[in-house]
Amino acid sequence: ASAAVVAVAADGIAQSLTRKGGEAWDWARTRWIVVWGVIFSGWANALWFDLLSRLFPEARHSGIALAQKVLANQLVMAPALSAAFFAFTVLTRTPPPAQSSEAFDRFDLEKRGRIGYHELNVRALGFALSVWWAAKWAALRRKLAAELLPTLVRGNAYWTVVQTVNFRFVPPQCMVLFGNLASCVWTTYLCIVANRAAGDSSRNS
Repeated sequence: ASAAVVAVAADGIAQSLTRKGGEAWDWARTRWIVVWGVIFSGWANALWFDLLSRLFPEARHSGIALAQKVLANQLVMAPALSAAFFAFTVLTRTPPPAQSSEAFDRFDLEKRGRIGYHELNVRALGFALSVWWAAKWAALRRKLAAELLPTLVRGNAYWTVVQTVNFRFVPPQCMVLFGNLASCVWTTYLCIVANRAAGDSSRNS
């Protein structure tokens, strides 16, 4: 629950910072960020922190173990979550490509009358979904190529400090909560980057 609240707060800050005059609040985006917060920021992070605690039990007392724990987090979880967030945003928030609807219409016109109605629906749906998926995949590749590396560089600088404090000084039962609070700042940044148009990347990098 706390992760969902943090995610909504972060997206709310991001929308407030990026909304143009007269632009309506994007409630669909808010609903999707709740899903992200519950599944990824909360559940996945809790499992990950528990695994790290088991793998590096001496991190609170050993500088070497602490460095290894932070490094493991930055090499595994940081890039995975950043890439997953971009993928989640592209799949749920990027408008369906116009060519998928055009493909459906073309297929419908070409096949109508030559095959049965139900078979037409199944084939047309499969054809339109294949075009939709290809366009989504292309959009995700462009987003990752433009945004992932700068995001990882900034994330490493931010999270190395945050997780060093978290792993060394914060009690284990409070690590997820502390991580969620720090995540509010980072998720605000991610929401801005993930939802901005591709043409904005070069101007804001």
